[in-house]
Amino acid sequence: MKQELDYTRGAKPLYAQLYDILLHKLKTGEYKKNDILPTEAEFEERFGVSRITARRALAELVAKGLVKRQAGIGTMVISTSEKQGVKTRMSLVDGQQQVPINRKNLKLEFILPPEVVAEAFGLTSGEKLQCLTRTICRQNEVPAQLNYIWLTPRLEALTLEDITNGLYSALEARGENIDAFQDVITAEMATEEDCNILNVAFSEPLLIKTRKGFNEKGELVEYTIARHIARFYQYRVENSR
Repeated sequence: MKQELDYTRGAKPLYAQLYDILLHKLKTGEYKKNDILPTEAEFEERFGVSRITARRALAELVAKGLVKRQAGIGTMVISTSEKQGVKTRMSLVDGQQQVPINRKNLKLEFILPPEVVAEAFGLTSGEKLQCLTRTICRQNEVPAQLNYIWLTPRLEALTLEDITNGLYSALEARGENIDAFQDVITAEMATEEDCNILNVAFSEPLLIKTRKGFNEKGELVEYTIARHIARFYQYRVENSR
């Protein structure tokens, strides 16, 4: 029997709702230490969500140190209570939190990556990577951020048509699932390309979120550099259980 999730406008993302449900089951003892959680396919059937959504919810549990994923075994409970830690998130401050996101994929091409990206993927000098350039828009189709998503060289060449139904769906279809990620937040001034695409001035400050996404083997799948217009966002840090 499927458990209902809230699909109404303004509701939490589905992965966050699923995470809350699983966390409740851990805290109430429905799932105990050393239990093996249902598979992603079972979550798909039980909650009516995609496997990508289920995988992201499980990745959140992994990040909290509550479960671990083992090849050939599944997802095992290693703790039933959250450890005190720091939670971080980016949120809009311009009143558009409830406005649906519109992703615009601008181009997908093989180009030379920045040195830090090449080093992360272990590339040799002069080796190119596929890079997806896209904007994230909200109200009035005004871009709020610009993303450069560098993809593992293990992938064959993709086209914009391949990612029509979502980049992560395309990755999953090719056996490159995102199982865990790591974010770093910095700040920079806008570059010339930022100015042209985001329609900002050179003096405009940007929040930069760098994300590394890993598969279940711990291999790097994506290296995303997301450039946020700072006046649209706030960076929140919460110390809680």
